[in-house]
Amino acid sequence: MMKKVLLCVSAGVAAALESPPSIPEGNITYDEVSYQNGGSELPADFAGGSSGAGYDAMATSVPSSNVGSSSPRTVVDLLLYASDYQVRGMGVTNDLSRYGTSNLYLSHIFANRNLFNKGIQQRVHGLAGVIWDASCPLGDIMQFELGYAVGKEVLPNLTVELGYNFRRGGLEGYMAKWHDGSSHRGEQDLVLSAVYNDYQKGFFGHAELGAGFYGLTGFFMDFEAGYRFADVIKSPRLGGDVEVSFGVAPSFSYWGTGVEGLDACRLKVALVPYSHTGTFGRDARTKIKPWVQVSWTGNNARKITRNLGYTPVDHFQFTLGVDVGWRF
Repeated sequence: MMKKVLLCVSAGVAAALESPPSIPEGNITYDEVSYQNGGSELPADFAGGSSGAGYDAMATSVPSSNVGSSSPRTVVDLLLYASDYQVRGMGVTNDLSRYGTSNLYLSHIFANRNLFNKGIQQRVHGLAGVIWDASCPLGDIMQFELGYAVGKEVLPNLTVELGYNFRRGGLEGYMAKWHDGSSHRGEQDLVLSAVYNDYQKGFFGHAELGAGFYGLTGFFMDFEAGYRFADVIKSPRLGGDVEVSFGVAPSFSYWGTGVEGLDACRLKVALVPYSHTGTFGRDARTKIKPWVQVSWTGNNARKITRNLGYTPVDHFQFTLGVDVGWRF
């Protein structure tokens, strides 16, 4: 018995001391493995009912046009209140609007962001607003806007859009009614725009070129550039970013014959508070933005006065407002 034990131990030691087999040279070829008949089948919800079908689908690379598809597709912005009614920084006098304005804006991007296989997205948007003075010419009817646009991200953080807008009421509707003497108060235009927003570096802005072809005919432009200062306000529970932007808005025969030049320029400062718990601000779905804006009219104000026979546009305005937004 003792001899058998010694023989087993000797054999184990010899096997342990034996040199490992040499690694074969050249390419290694693996035989095809089937999971259909073996004891280690892929789960049905992973394999998709056939060998490797679900895995192949998941491993397929995502087209570049769909990158960022997790970004919000629906945006709701509520201008809770602004102390002055303005169009691209050009504010009207108390004769047309005395108590400020509020509006609700909705924008939705369709799920298919690869129209014509060109990475083009479609967007619809609408606005409904009130001017808080029913006795004034701008406050007797509700503002209304409806639009459709196609766009594409041509560079990181830069999106270009071409869109159509129908507007009713507001300053555009009032001026359209004055031009042709009708009661429709409607205006239609085509707009080419470029929007830039770099959340990491803080730069943002837009450029817009519009052409009116119904109600008001002519061209209008709007340019804005801004910077977002991060963490200006710090506290244990809340923080705050500050956005500073400057904009100019020229137009050419849009507000009437011979009205060509600068409509207005504006300087805007906005506070964007955020909670450390993610309840609102920054990456949260809900945002609150109180702001203040100073605006000056350009030489077009005098030309509009000459055409109408009275002054509908203020030369200087100091405006306070509050925006609330939701992203889905």
